Amino acid sequence: MSLIQTSIITGFFLAFLGFLILKAKSRVHSSLQNFPRSKTCSLWFVGIATIWFLWRHVAFLSEADFGNYKILIGTIAFATAILSFRYVPDFLSVRGLAMLVLLWSREVLDSAFLHEAGTRLVLVSIIYALISLAIYFGAWPYKMNELLEWFYEKSLRISLLGWILASSGLSIILLSFTY
Repeated sequence: MSLIQTSIITGFFLAFLGFLILKAKSRVHSSLQNFPRSKTCSLWFVGIATIWFLWRHVAFLSEADFGNYKILIGTIAFATAILSFRYVPDFLSVRGLAMLVLLWSREVLDSAFLHEAGTRLVLVSIIYALISLAIYFGAWPYKMNELLEWFYEKSLRISLLGWILASSGLSIILLSFTY
């Protein structure tokens, strides 16, 4: 993917999420509050992340990159995904989201590599912030539940989150046309 494509996709997703939080009805907010323990989100996020990892990072390994062990690596990754539903099902949707964020971040950073620093600074800064959050919540997924509870204690906080996400997404989209 090119830098413009990854910028527009990232910006659109952040803006969509921000506007969804801002204009949401109680159903969307209740879904967001129930997200950390959602079995459906767990299945989707871990499933998509596993398929993405196997297709993008394991299937095309060269011999120099442990390509002789593709089947073993793929089997371990697939078994880990399946067994996580059995042995660590609590907050698995948060871990799945963290995996997706990390996989997407790799795509964005690869597309931004060797471009002028000034043109990609906002996008890469936001991506590094998302990487930090993904690592934090991947390690301590119950903290996502606590954070969502904190956001929903006062309506101003969740509105502020919506505005931050929406404005970040729109600024990435607008800046993507300056590359």
